[in-house]
Amino acid sequence: MHQLLKKAFGDNNLGQTQTYNWYKRFKNGRTSIDDYDRSEQPSTGTTTTPENNMKVRDLILQDCRLTIQDLWNTLGLSYGTCQRILSEQLNMRIVAKFVPRRLQNEHKQHRLELCRELQEYSAKSKMAFVLHPPYSPDLAPCNFFLFPKIKIKLMGRRFDAVEEIQVETQTVLNSLTKKAFQDSFQKWQKCWDRCMRSQGNCFEGDGAE
Repeated sequence: MHQLLKKAFGDNNLGQTQTYNWYKRFKNGRTSIDDYDRSEQPSTGTTTTPENNMKVRDLILQDCRLTIQDLWNTLGLSYGTCQRILSEQLNMRIVAKFVPRRLQNEHKQHRLELCRELQEYSAKSKMAFVLHPPYSPDLAPCNFFLFPKIKIKLMGRRFDAVEEIQVETQTVLNSLTKKAFQDSFQKWQKCWDRCMRSQGNCFEGDGAE
């Protein structure tokens, strides 16, 4: 069924999980693709029980593109219950898809491995490191120069897929000029001087002097 829909609608087709869910609904007697009115919405419970939490978790893991509306229609839980399960029980939030708020152990381990590889590469290349406090965004060019430019361009926009965010971000990065980077390094030096004058204090915001 999913392959037939994919062949017919291409990139606009439903995900495999959504296709299965709609097939199941019609098999069980549903006759319309329109969303239920809240008064007609079937109910299987409105509380954040362990069973409901697991159902929501399983659906999201199968298809991270599902919306709260999809969860509501599929499980029969209230809209607010789905929101609470995602945010309070599963610690997830919406970006282009549902993602965990907290890093899992495997994510932390992966970051450690990347850091070790970077250290080994730097040692072989005889690269010099400039140490600074672990939290000092006013001294990190990415924080005071690069990230704000990306944020301004993407602010207020909605994306349906991570790939769209990647493409738009790359477009912003490609638009930066050589002079913009040169100016950022001059500003970086001003940040050093300001930090030294204040005996190591951290300044939030681009305009602090």
